[in-house]
Amino acid sequence: MKPLIIDSPSLQSLKQKYISAALTFVFWVLWFYLWIPVITLLGWWAGADMFYLQMIELGGVELLFQDLLFILKCIALLGGSLAVWAAYNYYRFRNLDRRTPLPNVSKEALAQHFGIDPKSLTDLQNAKYINVQFDDNGKITQSDKMPSLQPQPENKLLS
Repeated sequence: MKPLIIDSPSLQSLKQKYISAALTFVFWVLWFYLWIPVITLLGWWAGADMFYLQMIELGGVELLFQDLLFILKCIALLGGSLAVWAAYNYYRFRNLDRRTPLPNVSKEALAQHFGIDPKSLTDLQNAKYINVQFDDNGKITQSDKMPSLQPQPENKLLS
């Protein structure tokens, strides 16, 4: 069944795209406007009226603007130091590739680590499903090959 709405924005003309964007904007503004009473209630509950009293009526915003230059200087100093550090690391490590892969572990070393013989390790690596049990030191205590899992038939309702 074909969908009832054809969604092909590439087939729209420029005028249709602008109208669509404008309508989307208008309805988003309307949606936010409808939430204003809930936002106001949450603001009263969170103490926004005290914020208005302190910042607007008692002149706290003037003190904020007095300290704003100092705050901006601190932000610039921190950002500048981060940029200098990044540039230093870039120039220091730009031609070095320190992310070399680790060498492969031999089967003998792997078998010795797990406390089994190399033949058993090869058998376990070639098995599709295995059940392995370890002791507290990470040594293999028991390993069993499991039979391959057969897919279960699905129960389908006939219509």
